[in-house]
Amino acid sequence: MSRREGTDERTLSRRDILGVAAGAAAALTLGSGMRDGALARAAEPDLSERQSAAIPKGRRALMAYSARTMLMNDKTKYPTLPSGLREVIDFAASVGYSGMEFFSFTGASSFSQAPSAEGGASPSAKQVRAWLDAAGIKAIGHYNASIANGGAIGLTPATIDAALESAAILGQPQTGSHDATNASNQKDEVDKAIESWNAMAVKASRAGIPIYSHSHQIPWSFLLDSGPRDAKGYTRSSGIRVMDYFLKHTDAKWVKCEFDLFWAHVAQHQFRSYTNPDGKEVEAVFDPAKQVASDPSRYVILHAKDGIKAPKSPEGYVICPFGYGDLDVARFVRESKLDSAGAWWCSEQDNADGGDTDPQKALRDIANGYRGLAMLGQAGGVGAPFDGAPKARGG
Repeated sequence: MSRREGTDERTLSRRDILGVAAGAAAALTLGSGMRDGALARAAEPDLSERQSAAIPKGRRALMAYSARTMLMNDKTKYPTLPSGLREVIDFAASVGYSGMEFFSFTGASSFSQAPSAEGGASPSAKQVRAWLDAAGIKAIGHYNASIANGGAIGLTPATIDAALESAAILGQPQTGSHDATNASNQKDEVDKAIESWNAMAVKASRAGIPIYSHSHQIPWSFLLDSGPRDAKGYTRSSGIRVMDYFLKHTDAKWVKCEFDLFWAHVAQHQFRSYTNPDGKEVEAVFDPAKQVASDPSRYVILHAKDGIKAPKSPEGYVICPFGYGDLDVARFVRESKLDSAGAWWCSEQDNADGGDTDPQKALRDIANGYRGLAMLGQAGGVGAPFDGAPKARGG
């Protein structure tokens, strides 16, 4: 995040910070000047390392999935919007982000982008590392997944080596995966995932790079581990949740979790009771903050996105940028104790794709997400989200 020449960081106002983000979102043509500016900003003192900054600047990251339309943008269609990883990385740096998490759906780590973008359709990890270093951005992780049988699966023994190799090149502190337990809540299936992940943890330990599992809502459902069996397996639960069971039986040093704030609250909405071994219904409402606080060291990245209450929808919420919805994010930050573990707060918007009707939506969501991270806990809150195409200061 940039600042005006000679401005004392301790006196920077809320309006100053919001203006910087708006100006960054308006800088849509990313030439060498913007790259140089991003590098210069990365060397400046931290604007938000104040007592009132709930989430330190050095722990604010962007999930590249939020910019997927920009990654694949062809300049012949939208010439003023970012295109490809280089320009998305530069844009993230200009907004103020310090880190970036990547994603791929090809099994091993890969970096797909528009064929016309700098570096071609699939730039190498070494090339991506050079772009990150030039922009002053850290690679914080990689969401690795494969598409199989109409759905996604995470890291496997067949893909772990390539994922660790890519992570080493990018200097990632960890590398990750789609939900390790997939959509299963059956103990037998979860035990197989645990066995596989403990085997991969051996390779992770040799590489010195922990591996993490993402967690949508199903991993926070109740594990079916007791009672009568039917064709699918167990029909009742002892009350432990799937991901909690997975974490309790995997190597705590080398197997971690990526906590998604939105999907955790969907789990709170959807999985509020279980049938115990005696056949009795037991209410047990999920508390995301208490779950993380039970062992903050297991949660290395938090996907920071908010939700607007939508009681008639199956999820109970609709995704919106961090700090702008109805989730009690301030309580979560305060009670989860993630600050003590040094976790990354990674802004992500699953619904950032505005299509041809709103091609700038991803840029606004990225800027709004950063503003939510930066302004949480500030007097007056995060302010109103950007409306339409953001305008640069003085414009």
